[in-house]
Amino acid sequence: MAGNTVPITAQVLAWAREEAGLTQNELADRAKLDVKGLKAWEAAESYPTKGQFSKLIGVLKRPSALFFLPEPPVQAGMPTSLRSAPALGNHKLGPEEARQIRWARRLQELTSWVLRDQGSPEVHLSQYRPSQDPVGIAAFERSQSGISTAEQFAWENASEAFLAWREHLEEQGILVLQLTMGKNNIRGFGAWDDFAPLVAVNTAYHPTARIFTLFHEVAHLLTRTDAACQSFVVPGQQEGSIERWCERFAAAYLLPEDSLKVIAGRYGVTTSMRTADPDTARRIANRFSVSTRATAIRLQEVGLADPTLYSAVVAQLSGRDWNESGGGRGGGQPAPKKRIGQLGTRLPNALITAADRGRLTTRDLADYLQLKTGQLEDLKGLLNEPR
Repeated sequence: MAGNTVPITAQVLAWAREEAGLTQNELADRAKLDVKGLKAWEAAESYPTKGQFSKLIGVLKRPSALFFLPEPPVQAGMPTSLRSAPALGNHKLGPEEARQIRWARRLQELTSWVLRDQGSPEVHLSQYRPSQDPVGIAAFERSQSGISTAEQFAWENASEAFLAWREHLEEQGILVLQLTMGKNNIRGFGAWDDFAPLVAVNTAYHPTARIFTLFHEVAHLLTRTDAACQSFVVPGQQEGSIERWCERFAAAYLLPEDSLKVIAGRYGVTTSMRTADPDTARRIANRFSVSTRATAIRLQEVGLADPTLYSAVVAQLSGRDWNESGGGRGGGQPAPKKRIGQLGTRLPNALITAADRGRLTTRDLADYLQLKTGQLEDLKGLLNEPR
């Protein structure tokens, strides 16, 4: 019988199961295995047979060679920087948040591999130190974006604005995900990779709040700091922290000073007539298709608002942070269309190209994208539609 067993590393099996977000009972049930045997394998008391090992791989979707490593790979799964990020405060990641982060990391890991495999160049984003001025950096990065404020004003609504910003970031090589992580949970997270840097936002938030979070996470990429962010950072607090740096960068990027002063002036707001009115801030925010929080930060930054504006915005308008639909899972949308909404176009295009090259099986492609194999052609069709 010993010759028919597979000497896998117990630690690695337990790690792979946890990274898949499964309990021992859940893995045993999905793989149609005896949970007592699984517990024995994870305790290094025995080994699975070849058939049992194949069932484990079929559920965990990890390369078979991984299970023979002496210890779990430190670079994969959910890094400590996301699990215990300072911006989480006292918030503990719940099962849905952890599941979505693991899925995103798994997709990022695979996308990075296929891009390297096909000879794609590394993504060349600027890199800055948190000791540098975030406002000046934001002004420079915005000037390099090619997106004018006139174009920004022409977007009909916040949803259109989000898609436009997403397209711009994907053109820079960034993977941009929208994931369902639940109300009052994390705003988003970011993780650096030389070939597939990733940012993700929580669909429970309104599109304007998602846009603000999107560029907050981009700021983390520019400083090469992985992070999961739960709460907003109040001006005047945590000054000098990386979270405050990212908030200032996002607000300055989305609301260029010259254009902001012009729009604010139309509402009677000047450096000598500063506003403390949340409704005025909301009207200015609507012109830029950004959140009122971001606008309050920026108005205070350039001397157009009373220092009490941000706290007044939070007190009166924080309910507007949330998506009116509740940030659900896509309603009645077909799964391929929903997947593009979640994953954008860069990520699925990269994986489909790898499958077309024979570097991924159809089954593995469908599994990573959480689709049925018969839905892959529909996905390809949607990706090929003119945008």
